[in-house]
Amino acid sequence: MTRSRSAETVQRLKQLLIESSPLIEGYTREVCPSCTDVCCKQRHGLSTETDRVYLAALGEPVPPHDPSRPLDGSCQFLTGAGCMKPRWQRAWKCTWYFCEPLLRALAEGPQKNARALSAILEEMGRLYGTMSPAKHLDTEGAD
Repeated sequence: MTRSRSAETVQRLKQLLIESSPLIEGYTREVCPSCTDVCCKQRHGLSTETDRVYLAALGEPVPPHDPSRPLDGSCQFLTGAGCMKPRWQRAWKCTWYFCEPLLRALAEGPQKNARALSAILEEMGRLYGTMSPAKHLDTEGAD
């Protein structure tokens, strides 16, 4: 993958994350407030190497990890109104994880929205997979 192709991939992934956010939040607004076992754990908010590649390509800093927080405790970015970070800046696991109640809401809700979200998630997964650190390093000098 060339550097310009890599930049296009990163920008497209950012755009898809932005587009997916209102669709996902339509479901989380209904499901999450009544949840008794919050999924947003500190361990899920930790950036992977691929997350770091993505953020670096955007010129964004990797959010600092608070080592004093227990990994099974609530995420340092979780507020009473949800995540304080825009979806495109979150760790991949934060966008990709859907708990059982959220999956039920997708299945029982408007199928047009579920299909739109599914298509976006599919493309995001494909693009994210092309950004693994090994692939990024292999193509660093290519044009």
